[in-house]
Amino acid sequence: MQTYDKNTLKVGFLFSFILVIIVVFLTRVFYISTHKPSHFISTTWAHKDLALRGEIKSKDNFIIAKNKKIYTVALMPQFINRNKKELLINLLSIYTNKPKSYFQNFLKQNHRVIILKHIPYNIKKNLEYLSNVLAIKKVFLEDESKKITYGLDIYEEESKRYYPFKDKLEPILGYARYNEEHKRIGMGLEKYYDDFLMPKQNGYVKGYRDVKNHIIYDNSVIIKKRMDGDDLKLNINMILQGKIENILDRLKKELKAKEILAVVMETKTGKIKAIATTNRYNPMKITQKDIPNLKISHIQYSYEPGSVMKPITLALLLENKKVNIYEILNAHNGIFYFKKHFTIYDDEPFKWLNVIQAVIHSSNIVFAQLGIRLTPSEFRNGLLKFGFGKKSGIDLPYEYKGVLFSTRDLVSEIHRASNSFGYALQVNLIQLLKAYNAFNNNGKIIDPKIAYQYGNTPISTNKYQAISPATAQTILNILRKVVLQGTAKTTNIPGLFIAGKTGTAKINQNGKYIKGLYNSSFIGFVNDKNNKYTLATLVIKPDEKRYFASQTAVVVFKNIVDTMVEMELLTPSKNN
Repeated sequence: MQTYDKNTLKVGFLFSFILVIIVVFLTRVFYISTHKPSHFISTTWAHKDLALRGEIKSKDNFIIAKNKKIYTVALMPQFINRNKKELLINLLSIYTNKPKSYFQNFLKQNHRVIILKHIPYNIKKNLEYLSNVLAIKKVFLEDESKKITYGLDIYEEESKRYYPFKDKLEPILGYARYNEEHKRIGMGLEKYYDDFLMPKQNGYVKGYRDVKNHIIYDNSVIIKKRMDGDDLKLNINMILQGKIENILDRLKKELKAKEILAVVMETKTGKIKAIATTNRYNPMKITQKDIPNLKISHIQYSYEPGSVMKPITLALLLENKKVNIYEILNAHNGIFYFKKHFTIYDDEPFKWLNVIQAVIHSSNIVFAQLGIRLTPSEFRNGLLKFGFGKKSGIDLPYEYKGVLFSTRDLVSEIHRASNSFGYALQVNLIQLLKAYNAFNNNGKIIDPKIAYQYGNTPISTNKYQAISPATAQTILNILRKVVLQGTAKTTNIPGLFIAGKTGTAKINQNGKYIKGLYNSSFIGFVNDKNNKYTLATLVIKPDEKRYFASQTAVVVFKNIVDTMVEMELLTPSKNN
C-alpha cells in the first residue's frame, strides 16, 4: 500500500488551493468581460474635459478675462424609487438653493430630462457629493432589462467667457463668443490674439463609470489630456487704468464732451500702461445702445489733429536743414492772406516770431511759411517715416491708417501749408503717440504694444531711427518751453520734466468746418530720474464754450500725471 509523508501532503494541499484560486479568478474575469455589472452605467462612458480659452492677465496680476466651466444635470424620473422621491426633491432643493416646486414638474416626466443647465463648478461638486448620498440611500432603481442603475447625469457644457472687471479696459479688451451660426466672433485684444487664446485640444477620460459618477481607472481606461489656449499677459496696470477711467468719466460730464481718450506708454519700451476711454461697455451684457462703443476710437477715429503736428513739421525741416530755430518770421499780426481764397489766422496776433516762439504760441501763419520749404517728397516721406499714413503696429484689430496727400497732391503749396499746422490730413491718436515718442526717445520710433507675452512666447516690437538724436533733443527742449511759457503751463509740476504740445482743431463734416465742433488734444511727456512716459489725450467735441486744448486735453493730462505721482509711478525730484 502506497503511503505519503507529511511534507508531500502539504505540497499537494497547497497546490490544490492555488489551483482553485486561479480557476475562481479566471472565471470572474470571464464573467466581467461578458456581463455588464449592474452598478456600471456604460462600458464606454466618456467623461469630457473641454479645453478652455486662455486667460488675459494684467501686469499687476489681475485676471481680466477667463473662462468658467459650466455643467448640465439630467436624470431618468421613471427609475426613481417612489418611496424616496420626496427625499430626492428635498436634497436637490438644498444642494442647489432652488425651490422644491422647480424639481417637482421635472420628476413627473417618464423619460430622460435635463433638470439643471449652466450650473457653476461649485454646484457641480455639491451635486457629485449628492450623487454618492443618493446611491447609498438607493434612491434610483435598476433598469432590470439593461442591468443599469441610473443616477444623476452631470456633464460639461461649453464654457462661458467671464470678465470680472465688467467695462474696465473696454473696448480695448474686446470680447469673444460664438454667434448663432457657431462662428467665433470678437473685438479688441480678444480678436487680435484669438489664434493663441483659443482652446487647443479637448480632453477626456473613457472607461467604466459607477453609479456614483466616478470613472473606474482600470487597465482599460483611456485618458486624453486637455490643452487650454495660451494665457495673454498685458503691460496694463489695472489700478492705473481704473483711476484714469474714473478721471475721464468725471471730465466728460464737466466738459460736456462726446468722448475722451487717454494713453500712457513707457517711452523706452513702447509698453502701454493704460489706454482708456469714456465710451465703454460690459462685454458680458452688450445691448443695442452699446453698439457705438464697440469702436476703438484710439485707432478707429481719424481726425485732423491741428497744432500737435507743428513739432513734426519742424522736425522734418531740421532733418532737411531748411530752418534755423532762431530765425524770425513775419506773423502778420494774426491774419495772413496766403493765397487767393486761402486766409490763415492765429489766435494770438504777433507781428514777428522766431521759430521757437511760433511753437510756444502755436502760430499757424509762421508754420505755413515754413511748411512750404519742404519739397512734396520730403514732406510725404517724412510723415511716413514718423508712422503716419500706415498702421501704427499696436496689437489691436481694424486700425484706420488715416489719410495723407500723395506726393503729387503736395505740389500744391496750400496743401503743404495746411499739413504743416495739422489740417488736410487725418491721423489717429496712437499714430500721434508713436510719432511723439521719438522726441523723448533719442529719435527712435517704437511700435506701441498692449501685451508682452502669450503662453511662453514674448511679443516683439518694431524699432527704428526716425530722426537724429540732435533733432529729437531740439524738439524736446522746445516742447518743454510750451509747458513753462506757453499753452500748457498748468501741466507743470516741480521736480518732473514735463513737455508737450496742445492742438485745437475744427471738425470737418461733409467738406465744411462746423462752427462749435472741435477736437482738442495734448501729446506730451513726463519724466523723472528713473522713468520716462509718453502720454496722449484727446477730447472729442467738448462744449463750444470751453473747447481749447489748454482748457480740456491739458486738464486731462494733468489729472493723469497727478494720479501717477500718487501711485508712485513717478517721483518728483526734491532738488527742483
